[in-house]
This record gives sequence, C-alpha cells and structure tokens, in this order.
Amino acid sequence: MRISNVSSFPLHSITPDVFTMKYRFLFVWLFIPIGCGLLYPFVKDNPQFLEWLTIGLGISILFFSVVIHELCHGLAAYWCGDLTAKDAGRLTLNPINHISLVGTLIVPLALYLTRSSMLFGWAKPVPFNPLNVRQHPRDQVMIAIAGPLANFTLAYLFFNFMLVAVVIFKGIYPETAVPATWDVFSPLAMPDIRFEAFWFVLLHVLSAGMVLNVVLGVFNLIPFPPLDGSWIVKALLPKRAVTVFGKVQQFGFIFLIVAMHFHLLEVLFYPAILIIALFQLIAGFYSG
Repeated sequence: MRISNVSSFPLHSITPDVFTMKYRFLFVWLFIPIGCGLLYPFVKDNPQFLEWLTIGLGISILFFSVVIHELCHGLAAYWCGDLTAKDAGRLTLNPINHISLVGTLIVPLALYLTRSSMLFGWAKPVPFNPLNVRQHPRDQVMIAIAGPLANFTLAYLFFNFMLVAVVIFKGIYPETAVPATWDVFSPLAMPDIRFEAFWFVLLHVLSAGMVLNVVLGVFNLIPFPPLDGSWIVKALLPKRAVTVFGKVQQFGFIFLIVAMHFHLLEVLFYPAILIIALFQLIAGFYSG
C-alpha cells in the first residue's frame, strides 16, 4: 500500500500499543530483575550461581535494549509514512512480539559461553517497505538511524540514573565504597549492607544498560550489511551502486560473522570504548 499523505494517521492512533502498556507487559520486563533480587540472598555466597544470576540480568537488559531499538525503527517508519510495522503488530513493548530465537537467545548465550570479546544480539527485525516513505532518501536514513539513536539515548539515561544511584548510595553509606563493575557478566562485589540485594540488582542493571547500549549503538552504525549503517550508506548511494550493494546485502550476515571471527571490526569499536571510559571517569568522580 503506497501512502502519499499520512496526515490521516495521527500519532494517538498508536498510543494504545506503545505507551499505554498492559500491566502484564510491565511485569514481564520486571520479572527477571525482581526474581534476581529475590534469589540473591540465597546464591550470593556461591560464585557459580551468582554468575548465572548476573548473566540473567545482563541478557534481560540486552533484550530490552534491542526491543527499544527495533521499536524505534518501526515508529520512525510510521512517522515517515510506512505502516508495515504497525500492521504487523510490532509497534509495541510486548517482548513476545520481538523475540528472535537465534538473535535474542542463542547468539548472546553462545558468545558468552565461548568467552567472546564482543557481545551482541538482536530482536526480530521490524518489517519496512521503502516504497511507502514520503521522501527518499531522507526518510530511509531517518528510519535507519532511529535504532542506534535510541540506544545512545538509553545509554545516556542509564548513565544519569547511575549517577543518581551513586549519590544516594554514598549518602546512605558514607563510609562504604560504591561497588562497581563495567563487565556486564561479572557479579558485583557487594559489601555487607542493608538492602544488599536491591543495590546489587540496581547497580548492575544501570551499569549493564549503559555499556550494552553504547556498544549496540556503535555496532549498528558500522556500514556493513545488514547493520543499520549499511542502510544509511545504501540510501545515499547512486542508483547504479544500489543494485550492486543490494546483492552484497543478501550475504552481509555471513560476511559480518567472518569479519568478527577474525577481529576485523574491533577497530570500529574504539568509539564505544572511549565513550564507556568517559562514563567510568565521571562515575568515579561522583563515587569518590
């Protein structure tokens, strides 16, 4: 369906799916953090169980981040005139609608178990029809960049919440060092304090959210098929080059896996390392 004018599709028509979530969806997102907090007192003295608890927190934050990433692609497409994602029921925060068995569960777990130097994953890609956008290539670039921009926004929010949490922690426990780790899957070394389980979950969720979203944002901007950066490049290429680039995109995922296996993309992650290092420096200042 081609759309020449989207004025008849007001923004409020999607709010029931996205912004007025049913409580059961909220419970799904909170289930793992709450469960980890309840289990923490029973496993905190067992390194193996505590590590798996930390893995659960990390994967839940990773999944939440990729769902927001894909949701923002769909919202950008909707605002640019393409209703494909809305018609497919993807403009929602319901995690069930976004799960990809391979990208959400198998790949992140496999990367962790093989002790990979990089961790990434993805949700089920949001469908998009470039023929429906109002202005090409501008709208295609906006749709492609919406996902990484959402991740950078989340990283900024997680980081600021982390600073607030650090200030509150120091106010309550002035003589205690703030526990911190920037390794998403390494358990925090918690001091013996009141509400220890709460602080374990909160500080780990905030630090993991910051790190994972910086990495996801930078990773998806790499101009390598099928990542978002490649769609930005494709939108700006001349028509003759688009045909050739489209053929390369069909095998892009295979090329990407090979490139990552041989560490050919690590230099492109330097911006993420620098951003995380800056966040660490600022957080260290607040924690004293």
